[in-house]
Amino acid sequence: MTGDEEEREFGRMVGLNVALLKLCGVIPLGKGTGFMSNNVLACIAFACLSLYTVSYTYEFATNGDDPETLLELFAMIISIVGGQARFGILLWFRGSCRKMLDAYETFWLGLKLREREIVRSYSDKSRVLTRWYMIICVFTIFFYVFFALFGRFIFDEPPSGNVNETSRYQRQLPYAFFLDVEETPWYEIMCAVQVLTIFNVGMVCVGVDMFGPLVILVACGYLDTVRSRIENLHEIEGSSSRESGSRVKKDLRACLIRHGTLLDLCEDIERITNVMFFTQLFGSTYNISLVGFKLVEDNPDKFKYVTQLAISVIQLFLCNWPPDVLLAKSEAIGRAAYSTPWYRYPGQLLRPTCILMIRGQRPVRLTAGKFVGLSLETFASVPISILFLDPFAFLNETFLVAAMQMGQPFRHVRFSIFR
Repeated sequence: MTGDEEEREFGRMVGLNVALLKLCGVIPLGKGTGFMSNNVLACIAFACLSLYTVSYTYEFATNGDDPETLLELFAMIISIVGGQARFGILLWFRGSCRKMLDAYETFWLGLKLREREIVRSYSDKSRVLTRWYMIICVFTIFFYVFFALFGRFIFDEPPSGNVNETSRYQRQLPYAFFLDVEETPWYEIMCAVQVLTIFNVGMVCVGVDMFGPLVILVACGYLDTVRSRIENLHEIEGSSSRESGSRVKKDLRACLIRHGTLLDLCEDIERITNVMFFTQLFGSTYNISLVGFKLVEDNPDKFKYVTQLAISVIQLFLCNWPPDVLLAKSEAIGRAAYSTPWYRYPGQLLRPTCILMIRGQRPVRLTAGKFVGLSLETFASVPISILFLDPFAFLNETFLVAAMQMGQPFRHVRFSIFR
């Protein structure tokens, strides 16, 4: 397989996520595209997000009489503002994002066929999560548009004779807007504009929210290949020839260097995503509680919030499950090194093996805001019954427990031989 074919294979593996990142201007459209095209796409995406941020904030400020409406508006504000904040962070670090993907592609070119299957298995998980996330976002948009345009014909009673039909059936836009638009054809034009812009917002949010899981899971795949190479050293160690000893030394050193490079990339992931994961953790946790209030109400159109609840649960899962997998895979490196007969190694092999074991004792632990450890334990510790009453109690408890369990960050474990 030639180098171009291998690059295309890597491109197909991460193609869906890269296409979404290109849509919002984080990654160039192509090698020949310039700086202007990326900025135009980024400005369009940011303008669409800003439009809904302003509209829902204005709606929230001018509708202070209905508590139920305020809860719904506040949930939308948290979702949109959080997505806009994460998008702004990713734009700020888009140079680092491109370098990270380029490094992953370089790693891909140096893998064997069996090792590529390992990495592809992790990227497939990211692609499946991306597709489900996109499907739920599309259904959420569809339900909002459907209930805004046709909900009154399904759930409202027909107007009585002494009620003005025009005032009874006031036309509403699918989403909030800071201008009152009811007249034809401006109402139809604004509906079409909102559908197009909200689809852009949805795809941008999917691309931004899935960047972290993508780079984390691909890093897990590469860590798994390092673990596999360390375990395969047993087969070479069976021979006592000088050639086999030289090969073990070479392979072990290659594993050590690659592991150190992956740890550096994990530091970049932590630097880029820690604030993004914090906004995602806080926003999804609070939105679950707000949407829960709407679901327990006696409201005929409450079922349209089921998809919004599903989005919040997926966001909470996305910021906890991939870091949990990365934690497990980084610990597995130390266990694999310890399983080797290191006690029979000469000094030239013993030192790198001990370094791998020490690194495994300080696994990669990603955080939200530098103080909340992300894992499935954090995801499972969301008590729905308590969360519906006081979501801040959950956040406060999670932060305190995570702060006590964090230990030393993995980036402090550095040796000169890493380079």
